[in-house]
Amino acid sequence: MRKFVMALGLVVAAVVLLAPHAGWAQSSGVTGQLIGTATDSDGGAMPGATIVATNTETGFSRTAITDTAGFFRLDLLPVGTYDVKAALDGFRTEIKRGARVGLGSSVRIDYILAESAIAEEIVVTAEAPVIETTNPSVTASVGDRAIANLPLQGRDFTDFAILVPGTVAADPSQDGGRGGLNMGARGIQNSFNIDGSNSQSSFFGEERGGTRPPFTFSQAAIKEFQVIQSSYNLQFNASGGVLNAITKSGTNQFRGEVFYYYRDDSFLEEDALGFESSAFDQKQYGFALGGPIVKDKLHFFVSYDSQDYVTPYEARFRDFPEERTAEWEAITGLDYDSETGEIEQTNDADVIMLKLDWQLSDNHLLTLRDNYATQEGENLTSSYSNTGRSNNGLEENSFNSFVASLNSVFSENAFNELIVQYANEERPRTANNTDLPEAGIYGYKGNWGQNQFLPNFLDEDRIQIIDNFTYYMGEHTLKVGTNLDFVAFDDGFYRYGGGSFSYSNWDDFFNDEAYSYTQSFSDYDGAVDFNTNYYAFYLQDEWRTSPNFTLTYGLRYDLQAHDDPKETNPLYPDTGQIPDDTNNWAPRVGFAWDLAGDGKQVLRGGMGMFYDNTPTLLDANAMLANGVRVIRVSERCEFGGCPDYPDRWGSLGDLDSVTPDIFVFDPSFENPETMRLSLGYEREVMTDFSMGVDLIYSETEKLERKWDQNIGDATGELTPDGRPVYVPYYYHSNYEDFDQIMQFTSDAEATYKAVILKARKRFSSGWMLDASYTWSEAEDNDSNERSVSSSSAYPEDQFILNNDWGPSNFDVQHKFIMSGSYQLPWDMMVSGILYIRSGFPYTAMDGRDHNNDGYSRNERAVVETSPGVFFHYNRNTFRQPYYRNLDLRLSKIITFGRNLELEIIAEAFNVSNEDNMYTDETELIDRYGNFNPDFGELTQAGDPRGYQLGLKFRF
Repeated sequence: MRKFVMALGLVVAAVVLLAPHAGWAQSSGVTGQLIGTATDSDGGAMPGATIVATNTETGFSRTAITDTAGFFRLDLLPVGTYDVKAALDGFRTEIKRGARVGLGSSVRIDYILAESAIAEEIVVTAEAPVIETTNPSVTASVGDRAIANLPLQGRDFTDFAILVPGTVAADPSQDGGRGGLNMGARGIQNSFNIDGSNSQSSFFGEERGGTRPPFTFSQAAIKEFQVIQSSYNLQFNASGGVLNAITKSGTNQFRGEVFYYYRDDSFLEEDALGFESSAFDQKQYGFALGGPIVKDKLHFFVSYDSQDYVTPYEARFRDFPEERTAEWEAITGLDYDSETGEIEQTNDADVIMLKLDWQLSDNHLLTLRDNYATQEGENLTSSYSNTGRSNNGLEENSFNSFVASLNSVFSENAFNELIVQYANEERPRTANNTDLPEAGIYGYKGNWGQNQFLPNFLDEDRIQIIDNFTYYMGEHTLKVGTNLDFVAFDDGFYRYGGGSFSYSNWDDFFNDEAYSYTQSFSDYDGAVDFNTNYYAFYLQDEWRTSPNFTLTYGLRYDLQAHDDPKETNPLYPDTGQIPDDTNNWAPRVGFAWDLAGDGKQVLRGGMGMFYDNTPTLLDANAMLANGVRVIRVSERCEFGGCPDYPDRWGSLGDLDSVTPDIFVFDPSFENPETMRLSLGYEREVMTDFSMGVDLIYSETEKLERKWDQNIGDATGELTPDGRPVYVPYYYHSNYEDFDQIMQFTSDAEATYKAVILKARKRFSSGWMLDASYTWSEAEDNDSNERSVSSSSAYPEDQFILNNDWGPSNFDVQHKFIMSGSYQLPWDMMVSGILYIRSGFPYTAMDGRDHNNDGYSRNERAVVETSPGVFFHYNRNTFRQPYYRNLDLRLSKIITFGRNLELEIIAEAFNVSNEDNMYTDETELIDRYGNFNPDFGELTQAGDPRGYQLGLKFRF
């Protein structure tokens, strides 16, 4: 940190001294900005000129006066198209029409005013620049044209984030394949903001609603969004990517649309493994409507989006001895044919949004928005093929977000943005079966009975207050802001409440010889309620050192304030104690240099610190699994004490001794901190076409990981490949009153390097194109997101973390993405997205516990290459195959009069029917020392070619 601050000081000094010597601010997170100059024909400054920008759709207007240097700025402009007029007595008035102000953009418009003895005006078309020459951040925007016209299988606008360089769609073998932002970071290090407010679940550290709901905002409600890969605007804070979106508003014209999209199993081909869905059906429908309540003053917008969805997943128990089916049914009381085979999953959703925009006066704009969403999914807990019906569950979600924002102009130099949000999220989960304890066969060969995670529930209530105040002071633009988040949680997570048996193989199950058994007990129903508050403050100066050089620098402070423990365990007083990290000061500096001063090319860069919050799932787990509120007991059945399947322990009194598992925080635990550098160059190579390159580097420290404090000291013996051997946790070497003591600590690290090449042709002459190639390298020594598992996500040697240094689980070395649309004759349009990336890494695993720490799911394979010579595989040395996908869309518009039109849409996904196979056979050697002949076999297939038809009626 000290070295970074010194380096930051040198950078600031260098750019100040070397930059050629007024102050224009970057725009806010939900609006845009117009900046420019007024000069005479000789280039002299024109002070006192009146600049008026009027939104062509809503009538919203804002006025500025040029200063002594002829500069003007119009801040806090709602996204849209503006006519901008410059007037000064004795000079001809000039109006520039069609200036497009985008989200987070700073658009420059310059005027050369000619003398005129009579009152006259000239009207010209505004030529918006292709590149932005005042923003030091690395950003990319996805506008309303792309959102409306590019192919999309669902209605989740965040899926379009994949269009942005550096973003990566998630690994389907890890979490179902939903999109992510990443930038080499963990998913919990990303940030989602809609209409300037937090759109995240602080509990899970993910987008509000998580990965289960198909969408939480209607695609028809989103105006545009941007992804910030590297931000030097201190208003934002995330080590990964920042997704910043705004919703649509009504205009002075009544406009709306009704839409319907349909797919079923007849629209899908069989996948590469020959599986052909016979029960797939998806319907998506809804409407959007906006218009004036009072013209030029008060406007409304409403949208509704719904999905009816059913799809099968094929459940199968691997290596199941079919000749013993009747015996299995007699023991479990389940029907094998119902438990396996094709099982239907549903995922139904409804979302409604209401929005009002009220221009209270020329200086105040009030916006009210409410978004309410519900979702329900049967058998949605798991899609893994080894999951039987009884091991699945019903998932439900409901979430509401009410946002009020007030943009105010206090004077010619003072502006304020106030945002207040109340949000609520509820996630109840219920189990399909509560009569049987869970049973699982080693090697992911089969799971049935009550899922160990179910039932559970989560209620999350948020009150957020944001205020950003901007003051223009000569060459400087000062910005001070705060973001206060007060979040209350009510969490019920009674893991293992129904009991869970683990078996080494099928024979052991039939012989009732379990490997281990775990069950939890609670006098609190496995529930806890607590609060976590988040405080952020920043001060920023944007200094226009010359007409073509902008320097942005400032300081931000972040604090995550945890709740006090509900109770502590007298046998381990630190239980429930969660330390606050109070030294999160984040200096940042960035610059943007318009090299020739003509707005055609820019050199931008910067460096800064970023801090992330810790998902409060970890807080809840430490408060629940403390040996008091929830008492979790695990037995290795070889030592006796396990019940006979399918029995459970009736109470703690049934046990001879109780040594529970607990979760605790390291007293010195801190939140992750990232230092990031970036340097980029972008140039307009022809009208409406730009090309650029960005270099990004980051180092992250204090990433969370967990380790077991009850592992004993090294015995002095070595594993075959020369690593220390320990005394396992179940001998209670350090704490005899406990079994596993899982401690959350913060000593993991990561690095990220990226080179981004990009080209963009904005829409004109009937077509647009975006293309980029990203080379990146993400490395770390722990990739766990927020694991609260007591049996997995540990480093191989919990005392020597750097032995696990290698490619991150999120490392995608090559990514190419291209999207575009082309207007055909006869009101037809074709558009498409081509996406190619290299595969995610994976590790050759070993089922044996070589170092005797009591864990076998963290061992990398050890192979004897010759007598007495052993080879130990490094982490993540294997790669999944490349992923390739091409989606196309063809549409035809039929007009009915002036304002009525019907759009007929046909979409094809995975047009070339790529297999997109990947493996889940990552164990090279099993716990008995046997080689797995199927290691690396491509056992899972991506989605096959499919089609979708849609209708959209606009009025």
